[in-house]
Amino acid sequence: MSSGTIGVGLFNFKAQYVRYAEYHSNRVNQNIHTIFVPTILLTSFIIAGHFNTSVMCIGAAAYSLYYFILHPVIGGSASVLVGGLAAFAASFLKHGKEWTGVEPISSASIAFVIAWIAQFIGHGVYERRAPALLDNLVQALVLAPFFVWSHALFDIGFYKNLNQELKNETGKRVAAFRAKQTAAKKL
Repeated sequence: MSSGTIGVGLFNFKAQYVRYAEYHSNRVNQNIHTIFVPTILLTSFIIAGHFNTSVMCIGAAAYSLYYFILHPVIGGSASVLVGGLAAFAASFLKHGKEWTGVEPISSASIAFVIAWIAQFIGHGVYERRAPALLDNLVQALVLAPFFVWSHALFDIGFYKNLNQELKNETGKRVAAFRAKQTAAKKL
């Protein structure tokens, strides 16, 4: 949008990205998310696939479709990664015990818990802001992998103008949040 405002809507890439990004402005927290969001997605696929492979596949397809709708290029490339994680999850379910000596559900569950703990440390220690999932659980869980992938593409130079527009809007929202925090402390 050239008007300088970011609209709202479930299928509006800019609105969804900025809404998620305003909870992730600290670089250390972003790096934690870069490592552990894909871990959570992969382990979620493994856990879901342990109980029902169809649920895992439907979940991967739903994520991929939503990402593609949000942004055909970024979402399309994210969909390839989501599909790769789901394929690896299926393979891990089949061969994980011979690869690791541990039942796949056990190792996935442990990694899942560790990844979530890391996420909360990132928010509590570095971001100093509650995670987005406390405001909108579904948005946070669905957008986290897309945000991490989009952010990675922006970091290596793709979509420079779009990245700058999103950074500007995110910066305004983070500044407003911090000002509100400071004002609340003075009361």
